[in-house]
Amino acid sequence: MPLNIAVLASGRGSNLEAILEAIAAGKLDVTVKLVLVNVANAGAIEIAKRFGVPHALVANAGMPRKEHEVKVIEELKKHELDFVVLAGYMRVLSPQFLAEFKDSEGFFRVINIHPSLLPSFPGIRGYEEAYEYGVKVAGVTVHLVDERVDHGPILAQASFNREADDTLETFKARGLSIEHDLYPQVLQDISTKGVSFFSRVKDDTSDLKTEKETATR
Repeated sequence: MPLNIAVLASGRGSNLEAILEAIAAGKLDVTVKLVLVNVANAGAIEIAKRFGVPHALVANAGMPRKEHEVKVIEELKKHELDFVVLAGYMRVLSPQFLAEFKDSEGFFRVINIHPSLLPSFPGIRGYEEAYEYGVKVAGVTVHLVDERVDHGPILAQASFNREADDTLETFKARGLSIEHDLYPQVLQDISTKGVSFFSRVKDDTSDLKTEKETATR
């Protein structure tokens, strides 16, 4: 049985597109049951339409956070979901929201991708801050979400070197390319390994980080 997910996005939707392309190519055994956006002009909507995926807009502008989250949960609960996948969703999820997706082992079935090697450079400017700091190695993290921002059990990390002639634009572009490879790979791991994958996160997170770490092609 394929994994059923909803994808939440706020922007152009490049990671959503990478996921849908991997599904179309037969590389990812996942069904996207819903794409939900919170911004009316988000590019993710057009990507969902192009791939024939159900989509919904739950705009947050002018709406209290709690009320908005209730509406988002209502949309998500219309579908039988295994996971909620964040793909550039620019909202911090409350503990009350996460509690709706808590599994029997105590994890929240919400996954995020972050543009740095966490715990370094949390926040939305991960690539920018890494570049400005002058790191020699940067990267991407896929992790389970918890009540803290850009925190939670790490599922996979992939690194890339900073080149001498990098600009911020080339630096970010290389990171984004890795994101587009890594996110579908992790979702496929979850789809094939199921709950046992998460029991390993719980029992030995450090070993999982090492085993899943991916080198730049």
